[in-house]
Amino acid sequence: MELTKKQLQRVEHYLNKKEFNYIDLKLEILDHMISDIESCINREHSFEEAFKITILKWDKHFDETASFYFGLMYHEPSILVKNASKIFKPFYFWYLTACFLPMLIFTNFKIVFPNLLNQLLYAISVFCLIYLLFIIVKNIRSNIKTTYSYILKTQYYIIFNLIMFLSYSLLKLNYFNDEGNINGVFLGFHIAGFAVTYICHYFYKKHKETIKKYKIS
Repeated sequence: MELTKKQLQRVEHYLNKKEFNYIDLKLEILDHMISDIESCINREHSFEEAFKITILKWDKHFDETASFYFGLMYHEPSILVKNASKIFKPFYFWYLTACFLPMLIFTNFKIVFPNLLNQLLYAISVFCLIYLLFIIVKNIRSNIKTTYSYILKTQYYIIFNLIMFLSYSLLKLNYFNDEGNINGVFLGFHIAGFAVTYICHYFYKKHKETIKKYKIS
């Protein structure tokens, strides 16, 4: 049995009261709730009974929680956090790999043209700093929420610390010691910075694609 327009508005009102405005998940949840209510009605429940049963089922998904991948400071409804964690999990290990692998491989690694590589890494770092600031500003100014904008928000603290580190380290302008060997720790943090830039670019792009998908300007 399909719900009437008035009944659909009741379901939408429930989500609005929860202030759950993440457009990609909101429409998906709305569809699931409508399907649950219709299934209950088909089992000879009234709409009111089916609505209450469905609310009891979905209420727990809106309890606020945090995730290991994002930190305890970012509390949001559990359905959002779980979905975002699932998406972000592979990228979290990118962070670790980008940071620690260069430390293990390139510490005291001899390079033939240290000055050339030093200038190249410096130029990339400056670009990354500017682009990360651009993404933060655009995400903050966006009035539309998606799972991807939430993931970007959880990266602000990491980005801020990364910007501070890169800004300080760029003043030294040297990825190598006096013998021309690579400083693995120093290089590792910078490559992690490049990884952060790519990851934030990816989620910013997905955020824009989601807005376009749902035809929201």
